[in-house]
Amino acid sequence: MKFIPVFCLSTLLLCRLSAANVAAYPALSGRPASDLYQVTVNGQPVWTEKFHTAFDLAKLPDWFTKATYTGVQQELHITDFSGTGSLDVAVQLKTKVNTVSIHPLSRGIQARIEGDLVHFTLAGPDKVYVVINDLPPLCVFANPPEGPAPQSAGPLVRYFGPGVHRPGLMTLKSNETVYLAAGALVYGGLRLAAGATHVRVLGRGVLDGDFHYESMVLLENGHDITVSGITIRNGDGWTNTLTNCTDVTYEGVKVISFGPGGDGIDPLGSSNVTIEHCFFRCTDDCIAIKAPDPRHVVKNVRIAHNTMVGFACSDGVTIGFETNGPEISGVRVSDCDVIQARGGSRVDGHSAFSIICDGPAVIHDIVYEDIRAEADVLKLFELHITDGTKYGTGPAGHIRGVHLRNITWTEPRPVILQGFDASHRVQDVTFENCRVQGRRLEGPVPAHFQVNGFVDDVKFR
Repeated sequence: MKFIPVFCLSTLLLCRLSAANVAAYPALSGRPASDLYQVTVNGQPVWTEKFHTAFDLAKLPDWFTKATYTGVQQELHITDFSGTGSLDVAVQLKTKVNTVSIHPLSRGIQARIEGDLVHFTLAGPDKVYVVINDLPPLCVFANPPEGPAPQSAGPLVRYFGPGVHRPGLMTLKSNETVYLAAGALVYGGLRLAAGATHVRVLGRGVLDGDFHYESMVLLENGHDITVSGITIRNGDGWTNTLTNCTDVTYEGVKVISFGPGGDGIDPLGSSNVTIEHCFFRCTDDCIAIKAPDPRHVVKNVRIAHNTMVGFACSDGVTIGFETNGPEISGVRVSDCDVIQARGGSRVDGHSAFSIICDGPAVIHDIVYEDIRAEADVLKLFELHITDGTKYGTGPAGHIRGVHLRNITWTEPRPVILQGFDASHRVQDVTFENCRVQGRRLEGPVPAHFQVNGFVDDVKFR
């Protein structure tokens, strides 16, 4: 009889228990596996996708392709799974690893390099952006386990199991649920029936616009809408547009865009909107709050616990440009990480977060707190009242009552505070425990601040 030492049995048991808290997803049918990275989590292999664009670059607008990173094909690798507890991620490469950075840097995740192998540990479910050597980034999406989910289609359930589906544009009516199971690759887009309420879009699958739909997810005049857990990608233009909606939640969603105008989520004239625990890698603003319709107000928008990679032409979070409604108020952005915010714009470049008032709205009672902006941003922060004609017909508007608390920027870049004239001013702005390169801001020092003559009551605490 062969005896196995007790310590070996214990090790085997530990491995089995560790693997049990990881649920690998089926490979996306028809999509290529990564040729750069092989990933295991707690010893269990998880499939990793290679995404490489195939744009006709000559047909893309010059303003988009003039940057070195958008004038070529873009590439991203994505691994997606569910897990609980401590998650030890191992990434095997075909080449020696020299450098690794794991973002958000605020997580403090330390990589361990062993030749062509990278190890790091996630404390639990998370979404991280890994850059190894000078290779295309690796997105590691460790999702929490799902709650109760539909098991099949029904009168009010559109069910998409693992595999490829091509429903095209889907118009959802009240009380309807769309479920995308892990491993589902659904080529299509979403619309709402007139006045639809209590709509749910759930799962761990992928909704892919295949660059066919200018407004890939367009939710208009709806109420009580939840989008949870899925990946939404490859729209032709804005990815998620919420127009005149109330009580909308995006939770745990991954939004990825590659083409011109690839905004992540745009609440337009909408109220009681929550966007939390989401990941954005976008080629235009990750989150853009707007009021293009003069009839619609924006109130109570909560943005929390999100990670934002503004790959091109992108703020992390912006209010504006289109601000034609009477009021935008009650916006709170908290506990977010901005990895990148770069590229050109109609106000000379993007910011980690900003308010660009390009219309007559009164924008007030805005709070930014516990935000970390990493080095790859053009501007730290911007409050800017234009003449109202960058995208619209004017007149100018107003910005007042903006509070920044516990904000950190890792590199010195400009802070822009710019009113328009004596009647359209930036007023009542507070910087509380805000730091640049670890140094607390104690005043509008010229090294960081560009302030014009139409700005009042800027305070530092």
